[in-house]
Parts: sequence; C-alpha cells; structure tokens
Amino acid sequence: MKQLSTRRTKEGIRNKPAAAVAAHDLQMIYWGAQANTPGQSWGPGVKDHHKLYFARSGRGSMTYRGQTHSIQSGQGFYAPPNEVYSYTADMDDPWKYNCIAFVGQQADLVLERTTLTVNPVFDQPAEMDSSWFDRLAETSERPGGDLLQQATLYELLATLIRLAPAEQQAPDARKPREEYVRQAADFIHRHYDEEVTIRQLSEYLGLDRKYVATLFREALGMPPQQYLLHYRMEKAKELLRSTGLSVTETARSVGYKDALLFSRMFKKVVGVAPSHYVQQLAKP
Repeated sequence: MKQLSTRRTKEGIRNKPAAAVAAHDLQMIYWGAQANTPGQSWGPGVKDHHKLYFARSGRGSMTYRGQTHSIQSGQGFYAPPNEVYSYTADMDDPWKYNCIAFVGQQADLVLERTTLTVNPVFDQPAEMDSSWFDRLAETSERPGGDLLQQATLYELLATLIRLAPAEQQAPDARKPREEYVRQAADFIHRHYDEEVTIRQLSEYLGLDRKYVATLFREALGMPPQQYLLHYRMEKAKELLRSTGLSVTETARSVGYKDALLFSRMFKKVVGVAPSHYVQQLAKP
C-alpha cells in the first residue's frame, strides 16, 4: 500500500476523519492497514462507528455476542457500533489486515441488507483484494478525492450485499413495529421538501393508513403529519439561521408553495413568525 499523508494511531495508518460527517447519510471516517504482533489484541470494548476488517495474511479471531470466530487470510469480519467485541491475532501466524470505518444514518439500513449483523464473518471475493485500499491511497490527495473515496465505500458495501445478502422475508412476515416507524421517519427525512401524504407512507411501508398513524402515535406521541410538520420547521429554523434565504425561499425549500401558509405553520410550532425569528437571531 502506498504511504499516505495521514496520522498513525494504535490501529495503524488512517486518513484524517472527514469534516461535517453529520451532513452525510453515509460517510467514511477512516481507513488503514495494520500488521499485528503475535497475540496482539483489542477489547473487549465498543466503538461508535461501523467497521469492516479484511485479513490479508495470517490468522486471528474475533469474539462477538458470546461467540468466538476464527478468521484467516481471505476472510473478513464486521464490527457494529455500540456493541461489545474483541479480536486477537494468532500467536504463531499473526494477521495483517485492512480496515475501513464509516458512520451515517444510512449505514444501518445498508448493513441490514446483509447477514453480517447476525454472522459477522465473510469470505472475501477475488475482486476484494488490496486494490480496494490502493485505490483509496491513490485518490486521497487528488482534487475531489473525498468523492472518489466515498464512491469506493459505496462500491465496497454493494459488493458485501451481493456477497452476503440478507434472506428475504416471507410475504406474511412482520417487521418489528419500531422498524416500521424508523422506515417511515426516514422516508419523511428524505422527502420533507415534497408533498408527503399518509397514503404515500402507507404504500411505502405496505401497511394500512390507520395502522401507520397508530404506530406513530404510540412510538413518537404524534401522528405522521405532525411529525412531518415539526421536522420541516426544524429544517426551516436551520435554513433561517445559516443562510440568507428569504421567508419565501425557505418555505419552498421545506415543501411549502404558499409562503403565508408556511409562516402560519412556523408560528404555530415555533411561537413566532419567521421574520421575527430572524430578527431575534440578529440581536446581540
């Protein structure tokens, strides 16, 4: 692997964490390589991000949810955020591995499309060799390299979905109620600047409209349309604070064609009209 303009940590060579990670649905935060000494280990502990490990040579093991899995060259494993796990290099043939870490609202959805959340070990396909990480090294200092690295992350995850796809649920299988609410909220987050109806939500989830409304009330204490309203107003406040958009431009940016209706809804939720909100922000 080519030498990078990076910082060295206990886990090897990493690139600098990307700025404004929260602004992305899926964002790589670091990647790197590590050659372990015999018996070198990490954990048990937790990390606050998703992480994938790829054994390039040697052997080791990882322990997750009470089970210890043997890992050898050509295999990899997934470590989810906020779950206790540990790993140890073999005493006789310690592994060398590459790793990649990422965060974002879409990360959970992507990993749910694989079996890795249940069985964290996977066999690497022939194309998933060190060239993936050579590509990251080659693009790290290019103009627009962050976008090329992001594209490589998406390509990598797409390969894992193909490699270890989650089993399709039977048509009559039911998801947990919380999962339906999370998917509905995610739909609203992605389409709040458009017209969003309870019918669209119910069709998206494949559920009865009344049942969707009931799920929202029980989980969030409000119906879907009220959740949409509050989410739009939070976005509107963010735009008014951080941009020079007019009230009309802000209204259209959060899904309102009628600026007067937007102002009325804003005052209902925030307590003041948008223009007064901007004036308050300007006060020393």
